[in-house]
Amino acid sequence: MRARPLFTVAALLVVGACSAPVTAPVTAPVTAPVTAPAPPEAPTTIDGARLEQDVQDYLRSDPSLAPLAAGRVQCPPAAAIDPDVVLFCQITGVGKVWSVPVTILDRRGDYRIDKPF
Repeated sequence: MRARPLFTVAALLVVGACSAPVTAPVTAPVTAPVTAPAPPEAPTTIDGARLEQDVQDYLRSDPSLAPLAAGRVQCPPAAAIDPDVVLFCQITGVGKVWSVPVTILDRRGDYRIDKPF
C-alpha cells in the first residue's frame, strides 16, 4: 500500500510543476501621440471665379435666362463671407448691363443666386 501514497505525491508534484504561473515580462505601453484631425477651416471669402461659373451655370439652366449666358459675367474677386449680405455680379455684352444678386446664406460660404435685373 505504500506505493499508492508515493504515487499520489509524485502526481501532485508533476501537476504542480505543470501549473506554475507564467508571467510575461512587464514593459511600459508604447504610446504615440494621437491628435485629432483639425476641422476644415471655413472659407473667409467667396471665390469670385467659382461664383462667376455658378452664375453662368444658373443662367444656362433657365431657358428664359439662357440668352444672358452669352454675356460676360463679372463678380467680386474675393468678397468676405458675411451672412445675409447681398453681392452683385454684372452681366455685360448682351445689349445692356444686368445685375445678378447673390445672397450669402451662412458662414460656410453657401449662397443663393437670384434672377438678374
